[in-house]
Order: sequence, then structure tokens, then C-alpha cells
Amino acid sequence: MNPVWRLARRLGFGRNSLRRPLDRVDGVVVGLAVLLGAAIVVAGVVFGLQLGGYEAGVAAQQQATRTTTTAVLLGDSDASQTALARWTTADGAVHTGSIDVVAEQRAGTTVQIWTDPTGAVVSRPIGLLEVVLLVVVTLAAGYSVAFILLRGLVFLARLPIERWSARAWDRDWARTAPRWKQRRHG
Repeated sequence: MNPVWRLARRLGFGRNSLRRPLDRVDGVVVGLAVLLGAAIVVAGVVFGLQLGGYEAGVAAQQQATRTTTTAVLLGDSDASQTALARWTTADGAVHTGSIDVVAEQRAGTTVQIWTDPTGAVVSRPIGLLEVVLLVVVTLAAGYSVAFILLRGLVFLARLPIERWSARAWDRDWARTAPRWKQRRHG
């Protein structure tokens, strides 16, 4: 049997005299949820590829424009782990400013820093690992939120169906129970 047809029968489509119309509605809700889940996965992949491409471009731009240079501390670092320093960029321009240092350091210590084309101190350029981690974490969070919301919507959509179904079962049992008791005690 065709797997699509098998799935359709499980969702309530096909000939089965025991399946009530309410069961078919429930099957439609579940089927739509499956389709929406598949659409979420496809949209996530497309978004992940777009985000990865964008961030890879940012990383390439940063790596092309940022350079590492050596700064010499002009004073001791303070409790906030910053210090006044002097550095020379590739074009020979000398710059002075406050830089972040890892720990308390003394004047005269050399520190590696990253600068942009104007000589301003900037962060280290992002690399491939950061791009991959950003995409993976973003997709994991996005998928988690999307599927929790989808599950909540399915629950809310099926809640009245389950209530109607329980009432229908009660009505059917109310009609069947007297006949059932007659057979057992008859």
C-alpha cells in the first residue's frame, strides 16, 4: 500500500464505517499540523541558509578590514581592566586611547589589539565557528519556539473536538448500555 494513502487512512480518510465525522475533523487538524510542521522545517532551513550567508559576508568584511597590532600600555590597568595605551597602525599613524586588558597589567606591557582602517580599537573579527554557532543556536531556538507554539495550537484546536467526541461517546453508550445489560443478564 502506498505510504501516503496509509497515512491518509490513519488520519481519518478512507472507508471505515466506525469512523465518525468528528474523527475525520480531528484527522484534518493533525494532517494540517504535520504540513505546517514540514513548512516550519523548510522555512527554517531557508532562513538558516540566508542567515549563514549574511553572517559569512560580515565575517569576510571584518577579516578584510580589521588588523592586529601591538599596543603598549602607558599606565597601569585599573579595576575595570582598562588601560591607556599607544599603538601604531599599518599606515604608520600613532594612536592613543583606552583599551581593554585581560587582567591587571603594568605600564610598558605590550598587548595585541584589533583595529579598523581608521585605527580605532575594535573586537576580533568573527570567524567561521562563530557563524556556524550563531546559525545553529538561532535555528534551535526558533524551531523550539515554533514547535511549542504549533503543539499549543494543535492542543487548543483538538480540545473542543475531544470534548465533542466524549459527549458523542456518552450518548452512544447511553443508547447501547441498556441492550448490553439485557444480554449479560438475559
